[in-house]
Amino acid sequence: MKWNNGIRGYIELLVTSVIWGITYVLMKFSLSYLDPQQIAFSRFLISSILFVPILIMIKERYSRKEIMQLVFLAISGVLLYQLLFIYGEKGLSAGNASFIVSLEPIFIAILSIALGQERFSMILVLSLAVSTLGLGILVQPTEMKEAELVSMILVVLSALSWAVYTILGKDLLKRHNALNVTGFVSLFGLLLLFPFLGGSSAAIFRIHSTDLIISILFLGILATFVGYILWFDGLKYVRPTVAGTTLYITPFITAAFAAILIGEPMNLSMLVGGSLIVLGVAVYGIKRKS
Repeated sequence: MKWNNGIRGYIELLVTSVIWGITYVLMKFSLSYLDPQQIAFSRFLISSILFVPILIMIKERYSRKEIMQLVFLAISGVLLYQLLFIYGEKGLSAGNASFIVSLEPIFIAILSIALGQERFSMILVLSLAVSTLGLGILVQPTEMKEAELVSMILVVLSALSWAVYTILGKDLLKRHNALNVTGFVSLFGLLLLFPFLGGSSAAIFRIHSTDLIISILFLGILATFVGYILWFDGLKYVRPTVAGTTLYITPFITAAFAAILIGEPMNLSMLVGGSLIVLGVAVYGIKRKS
């Protein structure tokens, strides 16, 4: 029985990693029709609607301090992360953006050390050096235009924002159900995104492109709602070390689907640079968890 549960958990985590890999491609595609704030709002509008029944079934009480924590999680994990990444992806390929944002675990480690939650180690320095080398090969900053450099910085900041979200949510998730927390963060994030729509909210409900409708539904239903449920359920049956390794395939999935779905080229610098970024992240993750 345990063996079957382990297989089930691993499959759930792999499916989630594939879903999230495709997500970056569909975000890039959606940018041809919608602004970043419209894409982010549409995604969380759908996921919030789906999370409401879960919030009704899994009832939990939060203190005022915890409600403020939920708001800060929504700011860092939804508002800032989504807008920074999608705006950044406008000037980069989906594949490159996915490899850059995979630096998240390194930022989490740096913030954890700064807050005294983890100890400094030379393996982090090595991992950071390898990932930085990979980033340099991937984007070739000396050859980048100013707009591309700004886009890269925005994606890096989105990875940093997700690291802040992870650190802030660590304490809250010890006391509350993960799906309940995620549902409230989705709802609060939706409210925070609304003011950024300005007068463009009506455009979301006048979409005529079938491909765009499918993309938005994928982002809201599969990437956000189903993705989180599969991830949290898979973690119940699989060791954290194994779970973390499934995420290393996500940027490669993005690069492959970007080539297939939107015709983005896969060149040598992307494969070499991207592989080094993932290698640097993986070395630190595996060493830390061992």
